[in-house]
Amino acid sequence: MANESSDVLVIGAGVIGLACAFRLAREGQRVLLLDREPPGLGASFGNAGHIATEQIFPLASPETIRGALRYLFDSEGPLRIRPAYLLSILPWLLRFTWASRQSAFDRGVSALSALQATARADFASLLDEAHASHLLKLHGHLVLVETPESVAAAQQEITRLGAHGIAVEWLSPSAVNAIAPDITARIEGAQKFTATGHVEDPYAVSTALHDAFLAAGGKFVQAEVTAVESVADGFTAHTSTGTYRAKHLLLSCGAWSKALAAQLGYPVPLDTERGYHIMLPGVSPRFSIPIASYERKVIMTPMSGGLRMTGTVEFGGLQLAPDPRRFALLTRHMNALAANIPTNNMTTWMGFRPSLPDHLPVLGRAPDGRNLFFAFGHQHLGLTLAGVTARIIAAQVMGREPGINLSAFAPDRF
Repeated sequence: MANESSDVLVIGAGVIGLACAFRLAREGQRVLLLDREPPGLGASFGNAGHIATEQIFPLASPETIRGALRYLFDSEGPLRIRPAYLLSILPWLLRFTWASRQSAFDRGVSALSALQATARADFASLLDEAHASHLLKLHGHLVLVETPESVAAAQQEITRLGAHGIAVEWLSPSAVNAIAPDITARIEGAQKFTATGHVEDPYAVSTALHDAFLAAGGKFVQAEVTAVESVADGFTAHTSTGTYRAKHLLLSCGAWSKALAAQLGYPVPLDTERGYHIMLPGVSPRFSIPIASYERKVIMTPMSGGLRMTGTVEFGGLQLAPDPRRFALLTRHMNALAANIPTNNMTTWMGFRPSLPDHLPVLGRAPDGRNLFFAFGHQHLGLTLAGVTARIIAAQVMGREPGINLSAFAPDRF
């Protein structure tokens, strides 16, 4: 059984943990990365690949609350609660409702905007240092608007986003057709975001970061962490393969962070958004940027391995099996938006996105002053915020100012 010491223990080898571990190893730290699965096989494997720097409005909002009763229990709605999970998530929902009041929402917009301000540049820098810049495509994305009833709201959103410095313009149907001739749905126009992007293979991002981490002197151990504790000279992680000690501890294991955070004195109200995708291997659509739907709340991303569609939010915890109706729903959306793209040979996936009620991550050093750091709860922005998160964590571990006020992301804010 192993009994090792290092400078930093990083628990969780998703894209957030990998990015942070890599940055810390580049700083000269002896970093040990622990995960029960191989790197990048959790939520980081199946995400949309979208670098969503335009997303500064938390899901916890007055608008979401106004529409909640319309679709929370609709099996085909974009936001759904599994009935079997309702009692379990009720306390989280009450906190979500409280976080959706206007004053809390406004604070959330400010907090997310601060992270997003450098997210694109930080992510590009991260991939450049990992020799993986070829995976990143920064050419924007479209959001299709299909119904006349949605046009005014979509155009108002352009104005609202522009006030926050988000680059977006309105395109006519003919302009959309020139960009994406494979779109067969009748549309009224589209929002065109110009400062966003995507990666051509999310799993390849994780493997590139892992390879770069190892090359920088880091070590990965596949082991399940069963307990963590604070000791006089740092922290101890008890795992299925032995005990590991370090002066610093970073908790970044996504949807599985709740129990370990509680063991360290921070009982955060973390729950899970279950994300679904369908993948069409080998399909090369006649569009080169992600295309989303304003009404359907889905996004199609062209990748090196084919065409992926992701979308919808389901609250169902970590134990319930995937709902096959969600895959069928995505398939219908794909057929409705791009009828000429074949959906045979389709593969499916479901993963767990960590989510706090206010839809802000837990990020930064523990308020009690220990060498304890958190980086989890990024919900559907893990990939987008990986670079800025890694920069912040590396700065704090090394004793530098992070360059951002992290009070909105504190673990004791609830």
